[in-house]
Amino acid sequence: MRFSYILSFYLLIIYSKSIFSQEKISIYDKEIPCYQNNQDSIAYEGENLIYRKIKTPEIWYYPSEIKVKENPAVIVIPGGGYAQLSFEKEGTHIAEWLNKIGVDAFVLKHRLPANYYGSCKQMVAFDDAKEAINLIRENSSKFKIDPNMIGVIGFSAGGHLASSLSNHKIIESRPNFSVLLYPVITMNPKNTNLWTFTSLFGDKPNEEMILKFSNELNVDSYTPPTIIIHSDNDMVVVPENSISYYSALRKNNIPSALHIWEDGGHGYGLGKGRGSIESWPTIVEEWMRLRRIID
Repeated sequence: MRFSYILSFYLLIIYSKSIFSQEKISIYDKEIPCYQNNQDSIAYEGENLIYRKIKTPEIWYYPSEIKVKENPAVIVIPGGGYAQLSFEKEGTHIAEWLNKIGVDAFVLKHRLPANYYGSCKQMVAFDDAKEAINLIRENSSKFKIDPNMIGVIGFSAGGHLASSLSNHKIIESRPNFSVLLYPVITMNPKNTNLWTFTSLFGDKPNEEMILKFSNELNVDSYTPPTIIIHSDNDMVVVPENSISYYSALRKNNIPSALHIWEDGGHGYGLGKGRGSIESWPTIVEEWMRLRRIID
């Protein structure tokens, strides 16, 4: 049962002495939709681990040592064009930063649409993200987190998945706030990232698919407060993605912020050594204080 499974991990967490301890928790306690028997496949970009195939969808739990009665929590969704996951630079490193500002983190290890066929290409990542937020919210008392203060932070294609989750038709499965970094938002071929587009749709998308997964068209009055970070010189995911989403948020009166730096390019994670974009974590921390997510 999910309760006993989560409880066993929770007890292990209590006795962990590591500052940035982590536990790996399977997302599903039932049959996995669109299951295929993949094995984990890893590679490296420099010193940073990436996943190219995923066997079992998981969340890796990083509890903050700064613990109040009920901490806020964030699901971290790495990027990688829906074909890989930049699991350290845009995942575990982000979790460690969140821990330092008093936020519990769950890094999402979701299945990759590029490895699937047919309708499963559009289902696997979103199903994993939806199941992850439901699992965390249902077990919030075990994690000692606030079920009404569960956010999401997504990078590039992970930003597309985060914004998809933020506009899910089942409101109870949406996050309470969103942080999007150089996100893919639209599936309009004029402004989208073609790697993400092909991984999600294959070679023959139809207009209905394109509209359904263009998240600037899906914002409504229940979309959560959002902050968006982008760079003007991003040639991989053009900033029009973030601008269009911000405009949609404004039209629906959603509390929102958009920051576009001149420098940074794409895929910078925490931005260290990438110019003035390195200040983005401070900007997001200030926004979290403004929104009373953290003290």
